[in-house]
Amino acid sequence: MTTSIFKPDQAINQIKPYLSCNPTIIEAGAFDGRDTQRLAQTWPNGIIHAFEPVPELFERLKKNTAHLPNVHCYQLALSDKNGIATFYVSEKPHKPGISSQAGSLRKPKERLSRSPIHFPYTIEVETITLASWAHIHNISHIDFLWLDMQGHELNVLKAANFLLPGISIIYTEVGFIEAYDQQPSLEMIKNWAESHNFDEIGRTFANQTDWFFGNILLVNSRK
Repeated sequence: MTTSIFKPDQAINQIKPYLSCNPTIIEAGAFDGRDTQRLAQTWPNGIIHAFEPVPELFERLKKNTAHLPNVHCYQLALSDKNGIATFYVSEKPHKPGISSQAGSLRKPKERLSRSPIHFPYTIEVETITLASWAHIHNISHIDFLWLDMQGHELNVLKAANFLLPGISIIYTEVGFIEAYDQQPSLEMIKNWAESHNFDEIGRTFANQTDWFFGNILLVNSRK
């Protein structure tokens, strides 16, 4: 299968052909809702479930999506277990006291030497698996996963359980270095995807040297 290269702002156009007009979408790492809004506007008849565990960011997410009736927000971190976990909150140096989008359930490591973003403190957040959340909310089918979780994406995928065969497409961030402690590599994610019948059809990078992360687009070969 041919793999195309596209810019991040072209991702939705790459994804549209694989979804119906009313998909059920999971967005993990929703930040302040900027991508959430684009998803909701692209699929006005779909439902977007947006997850953001950092309280400050969650409030911004809710405020920025309050006008969108097809968006549901959850102050939770998707993971591979249910419970409470340490979350490393990130900030940009020129915006002290304001959370940025690089926070993670994983401790920052090599990215500290590649980016000016720093992690001044940690908080405790509630975690839940995708399967557990779906069971609680009586959701039996998900069409699309949009994952931006700073190295924790594979954990979420491995805990999707009964939902995985029904997922049509996954757009996930991948890393080229160990930006966060024990972060799965691009090859590990691709190997897992292939073993579960997901083929890479696109990516947002031409090489792995210009920067230390990118995104890949995976399609379910059995759908």
